[in-house]
Amino acid sequence: MAEAFVTLTSEIQAKSPSISFINSNKEKPLLFADDYTFKLNKITTTTKYWICTIKDCATKVHTDSNNGLMKSVGNHSHLPEKEKHEVREAREKMTHLKKHFLTLNIST
Repeated sequence: MAEAFVTLTSEIQAKSPSISFINSNKEKPLLFADDYTFKLNKITTTTKYWICTIKDCATKVHTDSNNGLMKSVGNHSHLPEKEKHEVREAREKMTHLKKHFLTLNIST
């Protein structure tokens, strides 16, 4: 019985999307799950509700208050956005470096 539980848990973890977070250009939180982008739609005391950033896509993700993945609902109606994610990451790194550089210049 314990062996079946371990196998089932491993299968669920293998199917769970890897998630990461980044801020949009307007400093709003974005969630990335398996090369798809989600924006924060609603927050309750226990759950954060994310919706796909593509207008007509009905896919949703729910995370807990600590940003742990709870569930994913629906299938995407479009292709993954891996390149878009890479551009956003690069832009955020440049913004961070710019802020850090300005801070160093002000303090010297």
